[in-house]
Amino acid sequence: MTILIVHLSDIHIHDQSDAILARPDQIAASTYSALPDVDAVFIVISGDVAQSGKEAEYQLASVFLRSLAAGIREERDVPVHFVIAPGNHDCNFDRDNKMRQMAVRCLSTDPDAIDDSVVDQCTSIQAEYFAFCKEITDGVFHTGDKLWMSQSFDIVDKKIVFDAINLSWVSKLNEEQGGIVFPFERYQSKESESCDARIVVMHHPMNWHRQNIYRPFRKFVRGIASIVITGHEHQGNCGENIDSETGWTAYIEADVLQDRSDGTKSAFNLVEIDLEGGLYRTTRYDWSEDHYGATEEGSWFDYRNLPTKQKNIFEIEESFRAQIDDPGANFGDLAHGKITLTDIYVFPDLLTTGVERRSTRFASSSILRDPEKTADGVILEGDEKVGGTSLLYQLFDSYFERGYFPIFIKGASFKGAGSRNVQQVIERAVAEQYGTDAVERYAQQPAVKKLLLLDDFDDVQVKTLAGKAEILTSLRKRFGHIVVTVSQLFEVRELLQEIGADEMAGLTHYQIQPLGYTLRGKLVRKWCNLCNDGTQDDAAVIGKCDQAEKAMDMIIGRNIIPAMPLYLLTLMQSIEAGRSGEFKDSSLGHYYGYLLTQSLLTTGVRPDRLNEYLDYCTELAWFYHSQKSREIEETELAGFNRAFSAKWHTVDFSDRFGRLVSAKVLMKRGNYYSFRYPYIYYFLKGRYLSRNIDDVEIRLYIEKCCSHLYVREHANTVLFLAHHTNNQFVVDAILSVLRGLFKQHKPVLFSGDTHTVSALIADAGKLKYSGTPPEEFREHLNETRDQLDDGTDGLAEAEENGDDLSLVAQLVTLFKTVEILGQVLKNQYSSIERHRKTEVLEELFSGPLRALAGFYEFITKNPDLIVAEIDYALKHQAKLDDDEARMRIAKHIAARVVQGMSLGFVCKASSSVNSESLREDIATTVKRLDSPAFRLIELGVLLDSAAPIPKEALLKTKEDTKAEAIPASLLNLLILRRLYMFRMPEKDKQWLAAKIDVDLASQHAVDFRTTKMKRLKQQT
Repeated sequence: MTILIVHLSDIHIHDQSDAILARPDQIAASTYSALPDVDAVFIVISGDVAQSGKEAEYQLASVFLRSLAAGIREERDVPVHFVIAPGNHDCNFDRDNKMRQMAVRCLSTDPDAIDDSVVDQCTSIQAEYFAFCKEITDGVFHTGDKLWMSQSFDIVDKKIVFDAINLSWVSKLNEEQGGIVFPFERYQSKESESCDARIVVMHHPMNWHRQNIYRPFRKFVRGIASIVITGHEHQGNCGENIDSETGWTAYIEADVLQDRSDGTKSAFNLVEIDLEGGLYRTTRYDWSEDHYGATEEGSWFDYRNLPTKQKNIFEIEESFRAQIDDPGANFGDLAHGKITLTDIYVFPDLLTTGVERRSTRFASSSILRDPEKTADGVILEGDEKVGGTSLLYQLFDSYFERGYFPIFIKGASFKGAGSRNVQQVIERAVAEQYGTDAVERYAQQPAVKKLLLLDDFDDVQVKTLAGKAEILTSLRKRFGHIVVTVSQLFEVRELLQEIGADEMAGLTHYQIQPLGYTLRGKLVRKWCNLCNDGTQDDAAVIGKCDQAEKAMDMIIGRNIIPAMPLYLLTLMQSIEAGRSGEFKDSSLGHYYGYLLTQSLLTTGVRPDRLNEYLDYCTELAWFYHSQKSREIEETELAGFNRAFSAKWHTVDFSDRFGRLVSAKVLMKRGNYYSFRYPYIYYFLKGRYLSRNIDDVEIRLYIEKCCSHLYVREHANTVLFLAHHTNNQFVVDAILSVLRGLFKQHKPVLFSGDTHTVSALIADAGKLKYSGTPPEEFREHLNETRDQLDDGTDGLAEAEENGDDLSLVAQLVTLFKTVEILGQVLKNQYSSIERHRKTEVLEELFSGPLRALAGFYEFITKNPDLIVAEIDYALKHQAKLDDDEARMRIAKHIAARVVQGMSLGFVCKASSSVNSESLREDIATTVKRLDSPAFRLIELGVLLDSAAPIPKEALLKTKEDTKAEAIPASLLNLLILRRLYMFRMPEKDKQWLAAKIDVDLASQHAVDFRTTKMKRLKQQT
């Protein structure tokens, strides 16, 4: 009982010259390998059969589609059916009139005014499409009406239903995102219809609907559909959604079958569904010269479980539904309504315990949605805020939707061991989550259908290891599936040893990982889509995502804030609250303070006593610094408390430290206390320094920190000090260090001073723009960063011996001084006079350019050294024996190294001051310094955003750099970075090609293709 879906979309047939009309046999040939096992074939078209909805176009389409069906049947005599939903190009706008246009406008403001007369008026421009549908299906038309057309098929003893939804009934000649309305309430009866699989076909993805119907329509469609098939956006993709209200749904999005602007671009999907086994897989086929070939991008070659819409025999209580929908913080209402956990949830990665991080790939925690993965039991270990509870809530929804019977229990609920106590806890949980009437019926369900989600097991009120083991063993006997979360301090191995190998055979122990670059990117995209009220286009949304990701990288990359969802979402909420279009770095200081004060408030600290607690913690942070220890024994801290009480006011030690531990400000290990997260310690330490900055000893310490910014303690101390003060002494101390770095070199100007070095990049060649979409490029970039991330921040633990710093220490200090000075300028731009800002900017730009001059001097004196080192590595590690080929490759790589180092120094300077608030001052500084090098830094700022490209500055810099290879290549690289990272109008791309000589060739010298397309937009 297997079916094959040939998913076509956006065919855009116009006339007999269309290339696609000659390819039905090639499409049919792609099905041959699957045909022996299928019982029926469905040619599903998700819109835009025609280019302009004309009769002549449909006549050509009919011949094309019948030829495709015949080609399939010629290979194997199997039933072939057509399922078609209209797209906006299936509307004949020659038929449009004032009456219809008025009706469409009224629907945008009053969607309740829909009746049959309105439907008839709005669908009048689809007359040719409806005639084509009737003809291609040989008169066997769909059941339903002009907006919702259904077809039901019996495949052996399985029933499959296709629903073709006409979203284009309100289309306009110039389609606008966020303008679609649809009266889905007319079709509520679909919810009660039973079938083995239901597939919804529609042209526009969900994000094209109006804000007021987006969520309810999405809920309705996902609630009835196993698979949602769409087109329109010409970007193929596939995936799955887990919705707290509607459960599990797959989505398959088509690429364009015929791109009228690019005759070489053509793709479609083949979807195989095993109705008996409940499995499916989807494969994308791309046109390649003379045939269609399977591609990994946008495909799932392996079979996956088919989402089902099985009705659970239990109903979730409203109070518990509110609990598992709660995102965990007061995020309020965004553009698409009240936010739920599922709206923003990203499944974290897991690492099997005992496996070294760099020796294995992480597994997504989404694998736990598969009942086979939880049948032997799972223990999830992680920090309190890493998201274990949220993961259990998501698993609850997933299993409930699939007909299992999950219950969620907090470890603290167990006040005693023994079978009777365990049963009482289970019954209370069932009553709370499904109602008191469900307790007896739940007890009668087989264990194999029951899932226990046990959260914070280390909070059980039974203290002995034997008692904990007895509870877990008893639960194991009652549930066929178990997932348990524990803290990092829990004695997991000791507990498993206590229970015994036989009882826990097969149990898997994972550590929940913080979110890496890729998952943070997904979280940002979800958030930005939720915040989009329809007024922002794709380019603006990507720009907003870029700002959020940069803010995250700023705090996560320093290993100061843990990469945990709650912290990241709080950061994004603070970005959204600003609504300024740009995240000001000054907000970071408020962000750190907000996290700290919220932690205190959650433990019952009154708002009027917050400053008292902050003052106490500030003194405590300095005490830790004075003791040169991150962990201090309780008796020493009691002494600190006595001294504090004598100097300031009396504080009860036990109560205060107990409160700080509860607030997660401190953590306790035995009799030792430490600050729980680095950001808390450094925030408070910076606060202490800013309050005592006039003290001579404090100033000496700050100067020492500034002189050794390559040391982690010193770098973070100065960085957080910059959040608390703009005192001129601090800026002068940092500037003094910066001026002394690479002072033996003059800044590179790119005004005839790099001709010798330029000869070294002659073998690099000019990079070309491949056209890779920013969403795809960013995804690949984040995946690469995850692969390269070793968890370190590049800072040293201790100061180097001697007065002269090593080259590495000088470079790290350089980058930190530039970063911190940029932070100060962005934090305090409104309170620093212009002359002072330009002074700082000049030094901030000159430092990296001096270092670059030193690099150029080195390679000029040793021109063959880099090539020789690379050649040696190619010969002995890559085993490349061809001398000529090896040398050619070595020179090419060496040239790329020179380019990369040059770009790195320029971008370090530009990224440190990338703020709208500093643009005027940057322009003033660059104009005064007047050299191509400084103009390239300014361009680095201007091009690192979604703002319109600075054409005048680009023309000026092109003219300045045309005589030198290195600055010319840097200009090209900065433009390519802009093209790959942000959306750009086609007219601007053509301008860059014509005026700046940017190569827009279809192939790039470096292949940036990803394993699959993941778009920015909200998925179906």
